Amino acid sequence: MSTKSLYWWLRITVAALVLSAWVAVGFGSGVALADESSASGDASTSEGSPAPKASKPDTPKPSTGATESSTENDESTPPADETVAASDPDDPPQSHTRHSARRPGATTASTKPPKPTKPAKPAADDQQPVAAKIASVASTPPDPQPVAAKIASTAPTVSSTPSGGATIRVPQPREVVGLISDVGVVAASAVWTAADTVAQIFGPHSFFGAPYALATAVANSAAAVSRTLIGAPSGAVSTGPFRVTYGIIDGLAFFNPQKPPPGANDPSITVTAEHPLPIILLNGTTGTQGANWSVGAPVLANAGYKVYTFNYGNVTNDPNFPIQATDDIRQSAKELDAEIDRVLKETGAPKVILIGHSQGGGILPAYYINNLDGADKVSQLIGLAPSNHGTDVMGLIGLQGLPIFGPLLMGVANALGPALEQQALGNDFQQEVYGNGDTRPGVLYTTITSTHDEVVTPYTQQALDGPNVTNIVIQDLYPGVLAGHEGIVLSPQVWSVVLDALASNPAANPLVQEDELVA
Repeated sequence: MSTKSLYWWLRITVAALVLSAWVAVGFGSGVALADESSASGDASTSEGSPAPKASKPDTPKPSTGATESSTENDESTPPADETVAASDPDDPPQSHTRHSARRPGATTASTKPPKPTKPAKPAADDQQPVAAKIASVASTPPDPQPVAAKIASTAPTVSSTPSGGATIRVPQPREVVGLISDVGVVAASAVWTAADTVAQIFGPHSFFGAPYALATAVANSAAAVSRTLIGAPSGAVSTGPFRVTYGIIDGLAFFNPQKPPPGANDPSITVTAEHPLPIILLNGTTGTQGANWSVGAPVLANAGYKVYTFNYGNVTNDPNFPIQATDDIRQSAKELDAEIDRVLKETGAPKVILIGHSQGGGILPAYYINNLDGADKVSQLIGLAPSNHGTDVMGLIGLQGLPIFGPLLMGVANALGPALEQQALGNDFQQEVYGNGDTRPGVLYTTITSTHDEVVTPYTQQALDGPNVTNIVIQDLYPGVLAGHEGIVLSPQVWSVVLDALASNPAANPLVQEDELVA
């Protein structure tokens, strides 16, 4: 066996051991939580103004919502056995956990977004445009009930202690569903990574192609299972030069943090007249550019956008350290500012578009825009499961108040880096970022959240309040989506909505705007 082959086999072995341990621990936690609560769904509510025209990855049904939807939309209520977002009897009233009360799904826009032409998107088989479904939700009669009251009816109880921390609460069934979905995705991704690596090592011609065929079959099966776990269509594809495997995290990216995902930082791709603004993807806490954006980067590149990724928030001096984005968010924002300046200089573009996950779509760019005057350099911010306004992590953040165990827990978190504690519900850093308002003029904001999110919880924390804001709960458009906090960046439905949000930005798609004016 050649040295190269031996090297690959060693990588497979190490990857299998590490990922198997990770899956075992996570799966054990998921089963324990599932035993305590039934995985029943609830229905989310949604209100808004015109939203971007979207593509059609599957056959979604708009959720009617328990608190806002009109009675004439009752036919679109999902079956009771589907796990979707909504108000539920097991959701008790919520205490005030945010400085402002904007409900996910609510949209505020100062200008009507243009109707885009057809950008490159994931293949779909639905015949009804998503824009029409969003419009059907937005067209419900005005509800005199205060928005704060609506949030209280959909979110679980999260009360604050005098010290600012949250009390312990029982995880909601929908959060347990998201946890189980994410654990399954990690396990399926580990199998896919190992099988796909074996297929690449042997190739289609070694040993009459038998090892290649077997490994490819295993990889395809793992990908199909993972797509099922996040509620994605089995045949979802993205056409273009870069391969996209929806539902799969590239496990090898964990061992090579500096390697960008396919379609990112590619010198052969430039900004164009059709898409003149570059996109910078920001990974979430503890994630790396390759693992976080193994789906998103090639999807955007296939759609014709110039895409950049980079790692930030490394608390060590080793650039290959597999855990990133845990440093003080103030310092990470300075790194983001330097990366934006570099990208603007390289492309000659006037502004950038930021698309981020978790910390990268929430409190990090919010701090950059709100506290470092970043609005002048940012045209649009799209947050996927963004960590806005703090999280109680399914109520687990309340454990910090326990004797002995609490200090031990906080010691582990602080050892990884201050970013974890800065994103906790009740942390003073939240006021520093959002105290003078969530948004700033000149930036278009879109948040895309999942009711099954088990990390940034309650999921209602993720929405922003302000002009030029579109808050989208993905289950309002696609009730069958089961993706949790990690799975949301792997979903073809989510990336279809992202592409439509980009298409609605005139600065990002000026030719579309010109075509609309001519028409």
